[in-house]
Amino acid sequence: MNRPKIILIVVALALAAAAARADVSSWARVLDDGSLSIGGRLVRLQGVSIPPTDRICGGLDMPTTCGPRAVLQLSRKVGAEFVRCQDLGRDDSGAMLGRCSVLGEDLGGWMVLNGWAMAGPGAPVEYVQWERLAESRRLGIWGQPVDVIIRPAPRRPAPQAKPGT
Repeated sequence: MNRPKIILIVVALALAAAAARADVSSWARVLDDGSLSIGGRLVRLQGVSIPPTDRICGGLDMPTTCGPRAVLQLSRKVGAEFVRCQDLGRDDSGAMLGRCSVLGEDLGGWMVLNGWAMAGPGAPVEYVQWERLAESRRLGIWGQPVDVIIRPAPRRPAPQAKPGT
């Protein structure tokens, strides 16, 4: 094989690899587990761990599960904006791992800094620092001790008057 053909083959393979790992940009729908559906592709935020939905986070008025609150906040942040995700590979289930942004703001970083997620495996160093900051400021899921159920005091029945007194 001559040199120009080898160069063409190498370039074609590089382009095919880049196409298979293309970044995505479109409107997104936030799913119940905090992942994103973008143009029919499942995208998980790289380096972010949203608390499982069965974990209890205390609130001032009543305990609630952590996951849905975090997902709700992510949904509000994404809104109807365009989401751009840099493809960083695949997780064990085949979903795309991405570093995603809305209006130029890193979604994973925003979630961690505001206390709606924790720095997960493979998180950038700043996520770990932002998690500590959110916890120290008692933001989001850190606003009340996690896994503590705050129960109201039981009501005592009102004393009833005895007949004939």
